[in-house]
This record gives sequence, C-alpha cells and structure tokens, in this order.
Amino acid sequence: MKVTQIRQLSIRTLRRMLRERCFAVPKLQREFEWNGKRAAALLDSIYRHMPIGSILVWEAKPESYYLMREAVGILPLFNEDNPHGWFLIDGQQRLSVIHEAFEGEVKENSKGRKIDFSRLCFALDSDRDDGDPAHFVYRRKWYRQFVSVKDVLAADWRRNHKSCTKPLLKRLENCRRRLLGYKVPVVVIHSDDLEEIREVFLRINSLGMKISAADHAFARATKADLRGLAKKLRAELNAGFSDLDLTVVLQSFSFVTPEREFNRTPDVGQRAIEATVKWWERRIDGDGKEGSFARRWREHVTAFGKAVEYLHQHFGVHYSGFLPSQNMLATLTVFFFYHPAAPNARQAREIRKWFWATGVALRYSGRGYHKNLVGDVKFFRRLARSGNARFEFQDRVDRLDVMRAEYTQRSALVNAFFCMLALRKPRFIENGEPIPENTYASRANRRDRHHIFPRGLLVNSGFAHRDYHTICNICFIAGEENKIFGMKRPDSYLADHMKRRHFARAMKSHLIPYDHGSGLWTKDVPKAYSQFRLARLKLICGAFEDEAGIKLFRKG
Repeated sequence: MKVTQIRQLSIRTLRRMLRERCFAVPKLQREFEWNGKRAAALLDSIYRHMPIGSILVWEAKPESYYLMREAVGILPLFNEDNPHGWFLIDGQQRLSVIHEAFEGEVKENSKGRKIDFSRLCFALDSDRDDGDPAHFVYRRKWYRQFVSVKDVLAADWRRNHKSCTKPLLKRLENCRRRLLGYKVPVVVIHSDDLEEIREVFLRINSLGMKISAADHAFARATKADLRGLAKKLRAELNAGFSDLDLTVVLQSFSFVTPEREFNRTPDVGQRAIEATVKWWERRIDGDGKEGSFARRWREHVTAFGKAVEYLHQHFGVHYSGFLPSQNMLATLTVFFFYHPAAPNARQAREIRKWFWATGVALRYSGRGYHKNLVGDVKFFRRLARSGNARFEFQDRVDRLDVMRAEYTQRSALVNAFFCMLALRKPRFIENGEPIPENTYASRANRRDRHHIFPRGLLVNSGFAHRDYHTICNICFIAGEENKIFGMKRPDSYLADHMKRRHFARAMKSHLIPYDHGSGLWTKDVPKAYSQFRLARLKLICGAFEDEAGIKLFRKG
C-alpha cells in the first residue's frame, strides 16, 4: 500500500471539490448517522481551530467504480467522468456536515430521523474566545441572535445581512473566515487490492465510532448489495418498523441459511452473519440472475414481513419500540420461512408461549442470550415442519422483578407490559370509549403513559423514583385526562367516575384494580400506594400468565 503525502485542504477547497462531485461513497461505508447536535459540535470545533481528525480517501481507478454506492443520502452523487475517484474510507460523517452547512437541506440519518441542516446556527452573542461551548447550536434561527450557518457561508451573505450593525457584521465575517479557512488533513491511499482497502476501513472504524455487525457484513459483501437489499426490506415494512436495526435483518437471513450447506451449527451475532455472507459470496459466482441467493433472499423477505405483521396483529407490537427484543423478529422469521401459511391453532399456542416468556423473562439478553436464540431457531424449525414441537420454559421469573421494572428504563419486560396493555384496548376513564390507537401506540406519540398515583403526590409523601416509576403505577391514560387528574389522590379524581356504568370496563382495560382492598380509595397516601402496588402487581402477573397460557412466575 502506498500513502501519498498528507494534503491540507481548506473548507473552501473541499466545498469546491464537493460541487465538482469528486467524492464517492463505497458500498462498504455505513450510512450518515449523526444528529443535529453533533453536527453543531463539529462546526464549533472548526470555528475554534480544534482538530477534527483527518479524512481518509482511496484514490480509485474507473474499473473500481462499480464498488460505489448509488444512493449516498447526503453527499452529492459522484461524477463517473472523473479519471480518478476519491472513495471515502473515513470521514464521511464530517464531510457530510461540511457539505450540508452550505446547502441547509433536510436529510434523514440512518435511523430515519430528519435533520434540518438550516437549523445549524451561529450564536452571535457568544462570539468570544472564553471557552464558551455554545458558538454553534441546532435550533431555529432568530433575528440578530442565531444566524443559519448556510446564510453565513452564502456568497451574498453581506447583502442578506445589510440591516445588521457593524459589530454584528464583523462577527459574521469573522465566523465565515474561520470556517472557510480551516484546513482539514486529507490522507490519500493508492492501492489496487480491494481486500486491503476493506481491512483498512474495518480497522479504522473499530477504533473510532463502533460499527455494527451489519456494517461489518456490508464491508465484506462485494457481489451482492446487502445494504441496499436490507434497506429495501425495511422500507417495505409497516411504517412503525422503518427504524429496525439492519443487523437484525441480516441475523434473520443467517438463521434461514441452512447450516448443513456450509458445515456449521447455528450461531448468533457478527461471527454468524459474516460466515453467512462469506459463504454466499463464494456461491453467487455463476448463480445467474435468479440464482439460489436471489430466491433465498426473496423468500426471507416474505417471511420477515409476515413475522412483523404477526407480532403486530397478535401481540400488540404496534411499532418497533414495543418489541421486547428486535431479535424476536429474527427467530420468528424462521417459522414463517419454513411455514409460509398462517400458523394453525397448536402452532399459534406455542408461539404465544414463546412471545410472553421471552419478553417477561428477558430471554434474549444477559447470559442466556446465545443459548436461547440458538434454541429458539431450532424450535421454530421443528414447529414449522412438524407442527407438534413444544416450547419449554423453566426459568420462571421473580414477581418482584415486575415491581422493580421502571417504565423509563426500556427493557424486554417493560415493552412486554406495554404490549399487554395495548392488547386490552385501553379506554377513557371519563366516558368509557376506546382511546385512539395512535394516541398510545405510535412512534410519534409516547407521552400518554402516566402515573396512576401522580408522581408529585408520591414525591411529597417521601417515595423515591424507583417506587413511583415502577410499571405497577403506569397505564395509558390519555394526556387530556391526565391534566384533569393532576396531582390529586386516586380516590379524589376517580370519585366522580366510580358509579358510572362504564367505570369497571375502563379500569379493567388498564389493568387497574379498583376493589376496596386495592388502595385506590384509601386516603392515607403511603398506605394507599403500598396496598395498590401489591394489588396491581398481582393483577399484572396474572394477566401475563393468562396471555402466555403457562406459568411464568415463581410462587411467593
């Protein structure tokens, strides 16, 4: 490998090269991952002339242009008429921010979150060298206080700010000069060895921002556009699942690539995914347009989509944030891959046991992660092929684990709890009508999860956050009702509703105990809440076991 002398290129020069479309994004590169806050921090470092790291490029010849990714997301599409292309090995995130600082467009990052780069603003009142970190912020522009960086860097910046005072114009000019004049180290690599370039990418990224198992797989794949295929699969799912980790997609594909075909036993994680990619890479040669890889992937896509819909329809998983574990999609895909039809009654019963046991017992996390995933892959194959496999569950859960689970700390158990509440179609306390599903079960609205005993009330009574944040005190009370309830005791805010005909049905829909021993009607708050937590714990655990059809909790 030959490395040229490091070049010091100013932001102004990089801007010219971006407009000339000199940079290409190779298929082994990941997507744009930063958010607005991190982009603002980069500009702040440039403004202060702090190091931001070097940009590493591979100077590729035209015969290597097929390795370029077509959809680059942020950066301008590479001009293939260039005799030499600068393929970005490291620095895509930083160069993307630099480009969009000039353009000010709205773009999506790898998680599907929109970033409005016009909101990258220079704070006029912090233009001083005293260590203040707020020179650049991600927010709306505000007259004479926060100026969009796009406007600062525009060629006609002075004319657009002619109403500003001379001191403000001077600050803007100083900001513009600092940004455009900043020099970025660019290291250019010359090599005809693709494996060598791929290894450079993996080593560099393993030392910096952690790359996922999917990123490793994408870097290893050259004969199939795995990134494009995985993103296409994800884009075709229910909109609520558009932010799934692509590693899960590849893990599920690994599970449906038969081990006997490349002599290994079931495995999980990066090692399994890379082994699968390596095997398919060898096999794709001479595979033809509709070869075994294409057929297998197409069948896998269908099975994955069916797994998503089944969890959505039968278990209250309305969007990805409700999944107890994303790996549940990978294992359930195995069933639908080998059994494309809907499960029969016996199969559905076993799937129900698996779902609730896996969520409540956190089977896909901790020490049991590998064993349980591998075991469930084998279980789903048997269930799909014979129909009489049985899901065995022995590691029963301590009921106190439910009591300790805090709704603010997302876990498999917490998500399983919300799925169970969603299945019950929660109702308004006021009139007994069903709460609209998009109020409590959409990714866009997560604020209708409220405390039954108000948080302020419990804080004033000496309870700690671990006590009032327990899922035993949480339900899907609609926001408008919660405002009415305020910090009142339950016996106070429920007094006007308890004699209404719909009251019992509404309370049952939230899994809220309402009998005289439940604690809801006790006026002494510490005593009332202690009674209530125990009563609701019993109700929740019973509901979990009813859903599963098996015992999930230890006695006592």
